[in-house]
Amino acid sequence: MCGCLAGSRSGISWRWRGMAEGLTKAERVKKFGEVFTPPEIVRDMCDMLQSENPGRDVFAPETTFLEPTCGEGAFVVEILRRKFGRCRSRGDYTVALESVYGFELQAENVVACIANVEAVCREFFRPTRRELEIINDHIIQCDSLKIMRMMSDERLRS
Repeated sequence: MCGCLAGSRSGISWRWRGMAEGLTKAERVKKFGEVFTPPEIVRDMCDMLQSENPGRDVFAPETTFLEPTCGEGAFVVEILRRKFGRCRSRGDYTVALESVYGFELQAENVVACIANVEAVCREFFRPTRRELEIINDHIIQCDSLKIMRMMSDERLRS
């Protein structure tokens, strides 16, 4: 499931046409089951992830994360914030950014997530054009359940 594109991804200029355009929040919840995790719960869950993995820095810049239903990016942003806080060099920020992926069904949420990721980057560093491209390449509009089903089917065939 993809949005309609006008412009280029590397040009950071998108115009999406999504399935949820014009729907109220209540209608989006009813139609798509769309709910957003409050920031304090996101922080608590990230704290729990670290506490349940003693002796391992789960938010090290090189640790890979995939958020299959990223919405507007609450978890993606919190994970990046924690990863960026551990960066020791300018290159570490790029490594951290390259290691986080977000999938989202709703086009409007993808646009918001990309903007939120760019904003958290700017709290720590000035993103290069290449880093802006990484953000656009790693926050993807798709149906993650269909992708996981295809991957599972492929493994079963192998």
